[in-house]
Amino acid sequence: MRRAAGQLPVMLVLTALASGGAFGRDDEPAPVAALSPDQRPVLIVLPPIDELMLAHHAHRLSPSKAESLARELGLFLALPIIRSRARESVQPLPGPWRTDDRDRGFTEQLNAALDHSQANWPWRAINIVQSREEIDRLQSQLAGQDVAVAQFSYELEELAGHVQLNASADVTLVSGSGTPRESRLRTRIRHFAPSVSGDPRHAAAAAAEFHAGGRFDQLVSGAALDLSRALAVTVAHALTASPAPAAPARHFAELARKPTCAECRGSDPVLHEEPGRVWVAPAKTAGTILSLPVG
Repeated sequence: MRRAAGQLPVMLVLTALASGGAFGRDDEPAPVAALSPDQRPVLIVLPPIDELMLAHHAHRLSPSKAESLARELGLFLALPIIRSRARESVQPLPGPWRTDDRDRGFTEQLNAALDHSQANWPWRAINIVQSREEIDRLQSQLAGQDVAVAQFSYELEELAGHVQLNASADVTLVSGSGTPRESRLRTRIRHFAPSVSGDPRHAAAAAAEFHAGGRFDQLVSGAALDLSRALAVTVAHALTASPAPAAPARHFAELARKPTCAECRGSDPVLHEEPGRVWVAPAKTAGTILSLPVG
């Protein structure tokens, strides 16, 4: 998996160089002096600050659906369902789902995936920080340079009878940092893992899924790797994008096996496909890349 993570950014950068679009250079061969210094941005990475938490998000029923449910089940049975759908909460993982590793190895896997020695990434240096204050300090030191800032987060979302790991990277590409010509481009990359059977109210029944090194930890590792690859694609695209980008190879409607996606439309471009996963750029939420499980 790490080998695959290294190959993808290299291919993207080589493709951009072959097309003559990288770093805004003309088609004419550049003199040696023009190739130095390295014009790629510096990458600043902030892994998740807090431990992985269990989140329940509101999925409120409309008044008409709530009324229909009450008529069907009776108010006594319908009311707990209606209240559960409207609940918002964030709390620690249940005891049987916890290990000594507060982030389930996410930061370790992310650091390994982004190791600059493993790939010719589309950034010239990487700084992994521990706070937003460190981001501000580093950006002030990089005045006049191009900077890519990636802030990662995650949660385990509680759904009906199962849970799903959701992880994201909020990426800001800063050109001419700290100068009058500074410009910013923001992209949000959202990774959705396959769901895992489990009810927090009966956590012991699903404990086997969450033991150290088990299936859930593998999903966490996969999320870190997937986000690192999507981050490389995002930065490489910013370096090599032309005024008339090539049309996507496929659209969401053309997928033989479509992932569950409330935000996706048939015309949305598919950026990448691999066994069990697709990346989609939904027009409904511009500036977002969704990495979705298939099957």
